[in-house]
Amino acid sequence: MSSTAIVWEVPEGLYRELLTAQQELAFPHLADLIAQAVQRYLAEVQRQEWQQEFRELQKQVRMSGDLQLGATKEEVIDRLREQRRQLFEAEYAHLY
Repeated sequence: MSSTAIVWEVPEGLYRELLTAQQELAFPHLADLIAQAVQRYLAEVQRQEWQQEFRELQKQVRMSGDLQLGATKEEVIDRLREQRRQLFEAEYAHLY
């Protein structure tokens, strides 16, 4: 695995906190602690982005008429049959 060196200047107080965390969490190298912290941060950012995209999808579903998930089984079947009939008429009725 290739790597790239980064020079990072931090305030003295933050450096001491990093060293304390390294010792408390038993990381062999400070770079390991920082790498894991960055990976966790990036994972959290991804999770937040996913949640935002999911909320947008929910909005789109609501705006387009909802999924009508609260309907009874019979109502769902009737709606699907009606949709199938409409699709058939639009796409294939001219063949018969």
